[in-house]
Amino acid sequence: MSMIMGTRPTVSLFAHDLGASINLIGLITSLFSLFPLLFAILLGRLIDQLNSKKTLLAGGYLGIIGIILPGLFPNYFGLVLSQLIAGSAQTILILAAQDYVGRISTKRNRNQYVSWFSFGVAIGTLIGPLLSGMLSDYFSFSITFYFMAFVGFLSCILIHIVPNQEPVSLRIGDETLENERPSFLDLLNIPGLRLALLFSTLILFAKDLYLTFFPLLGLQFGYSNLTIGFLLSINGIASVIIRFYLNPLTNRFGTVSVFIGSMIITCVSYIALPFFSQIIIAGIIAFILGIGLGIGQPLSISLTIQNALNGRVAEALGIRLTVNRLTQVVTPIVLGALANIIGLINIFIVSSAVIAAGTGIAHNRKRKATVSGTKQKTM
Repeated sequence: MSMIMGTRPTVSLFAHDLGASINLIGLITSLFSLFPLLFAILLGRLIDQLNSKKTLLAGGYLGIIGIILPGLFPNYFGLVLSQLIAGSAQTILILAAQDYVGRISTKRNRNQYVSWFSFGVAIGTLIGPLLSGMLSDYFSFSITFYFMAFVGFLSCILIHIVPNQEPVSLRIGDETLENERPSFLDLLNIPGLRLALLFSTLILFAKDLYLTFFPLLGLQFGYSNLTIGFLLSINGIASVIIRFYLNPLTNRFGTVSVFIGSMIITCVSYIALPFFSQIIIAGIIAFILGIGLGIGQPLSISLTIQNALNGRVAEALGIRLTVNRLTQVVTPIVLGALANIIGLINIFIVSSAVIAAGTGIAHNRKRKATVSGTKQKTM
């Protein structure tokens, strides 16, 4: 995550340095999610049947290749190829890692395990942008990509010592699993899974907006690359801190209520962000925004694992990632084109309205589920 999240904003800054327009930057960054959009569900099915270590290593080493390419080819070709490969690699690694958490956890301790996993993701989100911002300011973009690829190589060495986990055994002779070859569509009939997908879409939309367009807003404010990386890292610090309070919050208020609260925080932060260029205030906003963004992702992962059918966890996670990647493909392209029309600052306001609308849908589904549950109890 340090390697990937550290280079996501660097891609936008490097493309800007090459002279790319906001439209082109949005198109390049959207390529990160193109192959995952097409193949995440198939990858999920495959991962369900493989040993965990094989898929973790495949994603790790493929990611190194993707990240090192812009250093070897410091041009648009290198950036485009890098985004295609790195996005595919991250999908394999994240699916395998989330499925690994599902394999080693039980219903009783799953939320805790997912929290620790998301804690590692948050640490990577914290360290990566700070490292890349510092390196690109004091050295060059090529050296930045080389160094971040080396960080990824170190993580692959650690993967080699992770205990392997066999795939979940399916019952021999199960007609549903063997003869009917179930489609992913039957997973979408699960209400809890649909709600998890909605959560995931909203949080990825909000997160990609920040990673892709805040660096450009920072340049407009006159920030250096290091300052931009520092503010992104402050956002990551908040994401790390909120992980420690996630279980108490969900136990007290419920998963859906906590998520809705996090999205309200996100909306308010995005409305305020473009109007305060002072670094201290921008840092405070980045921290508050990090709290909102840091809550949603682990909750959507946990809900997906809990609502998946036995032996099809990675497939369900693949559906989640497909929805995520669709969001990540569409978001930078649409917002990049829109920014040329209404301006970069207004993009954050429009996006806040989109997030608010999605949050309203989630609240409405929660209310309907509550009413339905109450009726069933009284019957």
